Amino acid sequence: MKHCTNCGYELAPDTQYCPNCGQAVRDNGELGTSASEDRTGENAMKHVTAAQSDVQKAEPTPRMPAADVNTARPATRNNTIIVVIIALALILGGFFFIKKQVVVSRDQLASNLTKAVQNQDGKLFLKQFSKDDQELKFSNIGAKSIVKDMHNHSRDSISEVGRIIVDGQRVAGTHAKYHFNVESKQVLGMFTSYYLTTRRTPIRVLDYTGSGGPVTIKLEDADNQQISKKQLSSGFFPGKYNLKVRSGDTQDDYWIWPNGDGETIDLTLTSDD
Repeated sequence: MKHCTNCGYELAPDTQYCPNCGQAVRDNGELGTSASEDRTGENAMKHVTAAQSDVQKAEPTPRMPAADVNTARPATRNNTIIVVIIALALILGGFFFIKKQVVVSRDQLASNLTKAVQNQDGKLFLKQFSKDDQELKFSNIGAKSIVKDMHNHSRDSISEVGRIIVDGQRVAGTHAKYHFNVESKQVLGMFTSYYLTTRRTPIRVLDYTGSGGPVTIKLEDADNQQISKKQLSSGFFPGKYNLKVRSGDTQDDYWIWPNGDGETIDLTLTSDD
């Protein structure tokens, strides 16, 4: 005989629930869960199972795809290739620009000189000289007179004048035997560029007028700009220069014609008396 451990009620051997209190009875007579509790547990399990089923049926929340590293890398490589191509294009463009606009070959130098004489273009002629020669005061006047002299008096073919100068020879028939030297320089350590140089010719004024007055010298080709003795002694670019000289009450026209050999020219002032 067994009894309900909850209320002490006498139970039949095969009783599963106490008829007095409803407590579940185990085989060994120990207390179990009540029938209502079992039903509650069963219902809870049903709810849990249903919830799990709903979760399984529910569609998963879409996830944003992670950045594809393999896709990004080709784009980066493409950008690098584009940058390299642009850099090479700029380098090649600069290379050809320098070679075309800055570097002057011997043939190009000869061609430029010939063209300057043919067109009597003193600016183009002077441009073939060193920067120091170009910046020498009144050098533009001398260059203009040289191309005019060569154009009008050369016994050599004008089409060969540039080649004659570059070869270090003198153009025949001109009023002065001009002295020009061909020099070269390196550009960017890659190209050889050629140009001309010449020597300055100092002018020394010798006054034999006997007036004893101050000497005033003006350069007619430069709108009668006055020239000091210091400027005369510093040297002139080759070419013809027309001067107006006043010594005391005496005024007269003179000309000088430096040829680029560097030798001093004596400008002798004389009186008409």
